[in-house]
Amino acid sequence: MHSRTKGIRLDRFRHPIPEQSRYSGYLPPCSRRSACGRKRPAHECVEPDVPPVFPLIPKPQLTPAPGTEFRCDVISIRRPVTVNVNGRLVEAAVVRVLFTVTLTVAIFDETTGTELCRFPVIVRFDDEFVLCVPEPLGRENILCRITAIDCTPTLNVLLGDMIELEVTICKEIQVEAEVKLEVLAKFCQPRPIIPLPPERGFECPPFNFPPQCPDLFPVPNCDCQAVVNTLVTGATVDILGVPEVGTVQLIADICPNCNPGASTFSFTFFDTTPLPTTTPVPVPEPDIPGDQSFTLRPVSISPPTCLVQDIAGIVGALTATVTGTAVRTFTATGLQEQVSYTLTLVENPVPGLPDAFILTLTDTSGVTIFSATVALVPDAELTIQDCVTFPDVLNPPTIP
Repeated sequence: MHSRTKGIRLDRFRHPIPEQSRYSGYLPPCSRRSACGRKRPAHECVEPDVPPVFPLIPKPQLTPAPGTEFRCDVISIRRPVTVNVNGRLVEAAVVRVLFTVTLTVAIFDETTGTELCRFPVIVRFDDEFVLCVPEPLGRENILCRITAIDCTPTLNVLLGDMIELEVTICKEIQVEAEVKLEVLAKFCQPRPIIPLPPERGFECPPFNFPPQCPDLFPVPNCDCQAVVNTLVTGATVDILGVPEVGTVQLIADICPNCNPGASTFSFTFFDTTPLPTTTPVPVPEPDIPGDQSFTLRPVSISPPTCLVQDIAGIVGALTATVTGTAVRTFTATGLQEQVSYTLTLVENPVPGLPDAFILTLTDTSGVTIFSATVALVPDAELTIQDCVTFPDVLNPPTIP
């Protein structure tokens, strides 16, 4: 994981001219008398050299040695902090960083150009950044550096015993952590050598890829991914050929990030048919008469089959169908049974029109014990998207 941000900071600083000092490596010593006793003194600011933008910050980041001309230090991390990002409230971390820069100020006689003295000036910038630093990441995952420094005297005169500098720094912050990535790619084939006039009859061997195991890796990606979170009231379902009216709730995340092994869903049926007061209507065991409410939790979920078809009264719908086994738990009794299911999500190609889903349950004998076609799912509550698969990358479409 690599999160990176850049910024620029400009501040003005006033610094006293030292009474008497000698900066290591510089001559002559500087004093207020030598600097201010001239009629036309001037001064300039010399910035330290910073490393280039590339290579990126090494990890782990080295601790700057004492006396380093520039450095940055992470002071604190506050989390979680709720911030507004593009109109949404999200949790993040506020990281406080201290940037320290040692500049060199030289004072000289403007008339003669003679350098009178030079001395160091240490300036510090204290900044806060909103970053993604989730637990358990800490300071060791936050890398920072200064990529550029600019220092300019604001006036070409001395303000009493003070100099005023305008200092700008460019800074870079990175949050890094090790992750495993699934990269959608294809083999890179070297381009052919531009032939030269042949000198002798010799040819290089052909470039061959090593043997692969396509049945083991890469795991095929899904053809599509789908998300639904809906609650529909007044839905009519079929239970062993008997219609029931109730409320259905479906929450599903099929093939998130096109990963076939990460699909999840849950389905709940709330039976709102009034209980019979005279002759009971026969209902399947183990439930009580009149109450067919249950929840469904999948045990296995297949990769989705993605098609464009006419279904559930929708022409040219994009569908995603998954199958597998599940456990159905009756609300009234708590008893459970294993069933097989087929779930088809249906997205209307016309924006704004209702979507649909179809759920069918069969028992161990293959008899359909429950079916529901719910055709009034709000468009915003069901989405199906295409996935880029390995065959798409290995065999890209050609341009005629």
